[in-house]
Amino acid sequence: MGEKMNTPRLLKIIYYTLIVSTLVGAVASADNGAYTLSTSLCGIVGSIQTVIGVIAILLFITGGALYAGAHMLPAAGNLRGNLQGWSMGMIVGAVVGIILVILAPTLIKTIGSTAGSTVTSCS
Repeated sequence: MGEKMNTPRLLKIIYYTLIVSTLVGAVASADNGAYTLSTSLCGIVGSIQTVIGVIAILLFITGGALYAGAHMLPAAGNLRGNLQGWSMGMIVGAVVGIILVILAPTLIKTIGSTAGSTVTSCS
């Protein structure tokens, strides 16, 4: 009767929907001739920075709460070690996400200059 919710699959669907809608929106908003690689890439970077930033904050909060909660468990079982491992993984994932958010404009500028396009800085 009741269906189980597959959270990783749902997150992947939401992620892919966001990426596709961002790309479609960038192409749909293009004027005749006024559309440049720079504006589309900056729009995509802005959308992804927002999503990754929110996810990183949620990972920091959840990972910190799980890590604190793990220290309240007895040391005898495997649950404490597993919970600490999961929480550290979340915190490391959040740090990687924040690093990507910070480096994204520079990476896009480098990719655009390699492709031969003049990409202005995304602000």
